[in-house]
Amino acid sequence: MKDKIICAVTGKGINEIGNGKSETCYKNVDVKRNLVEKLSALIAEGVTDFLCNAEYGMPLWAAEILLALRDNLIQQGLEAFRLHIVCPYEEQASDWSDDVHERFYQVHGRSDAVLLLYRLYHDKCYENSERFMIDQCDFLFTDDQSAFAAQYAEIRGKPLVLCKELERI
Repeated sequence: MKDKIICAVTGKGINEIGNGKSETCYKNVDVKRNLVEKLSALIAEGVTDFLCNAEYGMPLWAAEILLALRDNLIQQGLEAFRLHIVCPYEEQASDWSDDVHERFYQVHGRSDAVLLLYRLYHDKCYENSERFMIDQCDFLFTDDQSAFAAQYAEIRGKPLVLCKELERI
């Protein structure tokens, strides 16, 4: 049995990306293309498990891409990685559009495990979900080197892999 390699996935929410809420904006399409490339490379390197909170923006896009990549591996008869959702609180997607809300729950339904941290929202639930994922992972994949998750990963001695460049810091 091969050793587990666990990657936590965090990133900017849709309002922080700076490309507007339109997922078809060319900049957001480029972000998604980059995610496909970088996540495929991590899978090829042997990542066995991904942890993600599926926040609308980079994390949700990454979870959707990971599920598509996993489907492709399974169709080829290859061993696939596992996707674990770490949900900060029960109503995380309640104020998102119906389409995004549905996508969020499809990701939950197709993932290998969903861990609900809190029933109700509180001001530290997102940070706590990131703490939990980073404490469990071998490295952090993110698009924001200055965010709380990246700083916490550094404190915990976890390497960063930046979405823009596939290099460990």
